[in-house]
Amino acid sequence: MAAFSRCWALGATGFAEDEIDIVRAVDAYGHMDFSANTEHPMLAKLAAFASVQTASAWNAAAARADLPRVSPEAALRMPSAIAGGILTTIAIFLLCRELFPDIRIAAWASLLWALDVNATAINRTAKEDTFFLFFLLAAAWLYARAKCVGREDARGAQPWYTASAVGFGLMLACKYMPHYYGLHALYVHITDPHPGANKPDKGRWHVAMAAAFLTMNFALLLPSSWVRLSQYLAGQTPIHTGYRFAHVLYVNAIQVSPWGIPASFYVAFLALKVPLLVLAALLAGIVLMVRSPRQRGFVFARVFLVFFLLPYSLMGSKFVRYMLPLLAVADILAAAGIVWLLDRARAWRPQRRWLVPVAAALLLAGPLYAQIAARPFFSLSQNTIGRVLTPPGFVFADDEFNDAGVREAVAAIARVAQPGAAIASDASTVVAS
Repeated sequence: MAAFSRCWALGATGFAEDEIDIVRAVDAYGHMDFSANTEHPMLAKLAAFASVQTASAWNAAAARADLPRVSPEAALRMPSAIAGGILTTIAIFLLCRELFPDIRIAAWASLLWALDVNATAINRTAKEDTFFLFFLLAAAWLYARAKCVGREDARGAQPWYTASAVGFGLMLACKYMPHYYGLHALYVHITDPHPGANKPDKGRWHVAMAAAFLTMNFALLLPSSWVRLSQYLAGQTPIHTGYRFAHVLYVNAIQVSPWGIPASFYVAFLALKVPLLVLAALLAGIVLMVRSPRQRGFVFARVFLVFFLLPYSLMGSKFVRYMLPLLAVADILAAAGIVWLLDRARAWRPQRRWLVPVAAALLLAGPLYAQIAARPFFSLSQNTIGRVLTPPGFVFADDEFNDAGVREAVAAIARVAQPGAAIASDASTVVAS
């Protein structure tokens, strides 16, 4: 289901403005020019390049054999859809299997992620956030696995630690967000403040992480990349300056923090768009997290939940895609809440054995229905509260619509426009492409 919902009808909407930058970078890579879009790391663009080249070869063969062709949008988005749908689902299961003593939490967390309509919406765009989250979770699992092996064999744990370092290097080769590496280090310090010999070799760790980072982000070594980065940091490249939140236009820039988009942005998203049964399980999971301050899984969730919501809510610049790691943490906490609720139901009416499977089916039905009902425009999904309070696309319009319909509008105009006609649009790069 995770792969189907994320990969099905990937070309249903045209390219968004941010995706056009990836399109241009992929085209430049085809001409051995790696200086395009170097304000962002390369790994996701290299995956998109491989996908576009594969789709091009398929389309050439399909034209001769009268087979279906892959659209440019689907080709560009496919790596992100696969990474978010299949790889991240596996990573969440493995990580939770290490962090929680009950394997049911791992199973439920991976199920909730597979059916998470909001995560699906983000995974179906060709942006770096999906790859970033996968490598973060994979690196965290490898580190947790190293800790487990190291309790019996500190030397035998070193390959696991090195693999974790590679994961963190690849994470940074997806998106320049090193503070997530710091958050993981904080979690490790809280859960194991005195590791003794059961810790990574620092030299080997940093060499492995740097090698992975530079291998998949070698454009950073080009002088032109540093020129582009300096221009980006100085605000001399195209930037996002505004965002409509609940039909009010706000300045969307980090420089105006703590003002700009209201601090309620991310909490409002959870309240209005997460299916209600999952939201109830999430609240139960948060209660468990507070009641179990030393349990490793809850420490991991607490660190990433608190240090996402507080600083990100106070920053003036906000986008829905930034909260992809928060959605993963929310699904993990909701899974813990579901397991606790099912255990309470079993203890409450032990003679009614049908109660637990019925409750489990209902808890799965909510997110499954949200997935099915929202396709192929998953970003417009709302829960019952959201549907009562606002129409679709009202609160998070910039991310929910994500330039949808521009492709069709331009095609309609082009069919009737006179020679020399011009189109005026705030999505200028999408129209021009």
